[in-house]
Amino acid sequence: MANGVFEYSPEWEMEEWYGFKRYKFQFEGRLAWVAEPETPAGDGRWSWCTQWAEAFVPRVGTVALLQNGFHHAHIDIFDTKASPEGVAVMERFHDFLVSRGLSAKANMIGMSWGGFISLRYSSTYPERIAAIYLDAPVCNAADPGAEAADRVEAISEQYGLSVEKLKTSLLNPLNNLKFLADYKIPLYIATGEDDTLVKVSSNINLIEEELKRMSVAYEIVRRQVWGHHPHGFDDVSEVLKFHQNSRA
Repeated sequence: MANGVFEYSPEWEMEEWYGFKRYKFQFEGRLAWVAEPETPAGDGRWSWCTQWAEAFVPRVGTVALLQNGFHHAHIDIFDTKASPEGVAVMERFHDFLVSRGLSAKANMIGMSWGGFISLRYSSTYPERIAAIYLDAPVCNAADPGAEAADRVEAISEQYGLSVEKLKTSLLNPLNNLKFLADYKIPLYIATGEDDTLVKVSSNINLIEEELKRMSVAYEIVRRQVWGHHPHGFDDVSEVLKFHQNSRA
């Protein structure tokens, strides 16, 4: 690592993004990018928004993280629904970023589907994770709700598993949370209690039951009279502190 400063290629497209430089490029035929803080922290710290990386950017703390020395990255693997093949692409992207100067551990940001992707990647490679922030996350690959039918069908198709098998598979984040206890990965969660797109009762509430059973430390902010959107917070100071503390 070269003093925690990411090595950019002059061939990549550079543009301004929320007042910072963002470098866009193709990685294994997929759109990828890295945004650069004006003053890097010096240890290569970085955040990784796994899905909807152009949405609610200030509200989920990304701008504040950049202002405080974090690089910020994204690669589009949404079509895979974080299948083993998709997670393998994420691993290689992670390796690529580390080879060019970023830290070995990432701070994950998972909104909605991004929560599912973040949990899938983190459970597969927990040693690569500094912290996880989940916001109205999809957590259940076999969610029985009618509102979840399309996404469950997409997961089933990409994974080559029936819904019945997804209910017990370790590829379903609900069934593969022990890594949080084993690796002591800090977790910050935000919900919308009136979410009708990703219902808390069949997603994050089931995750919380397991967290309590395993005595995993976590913080959850349950927002009453709140739907799926908007993600994030008006005041992101607590999200920023959460990520900063994970790198202390």
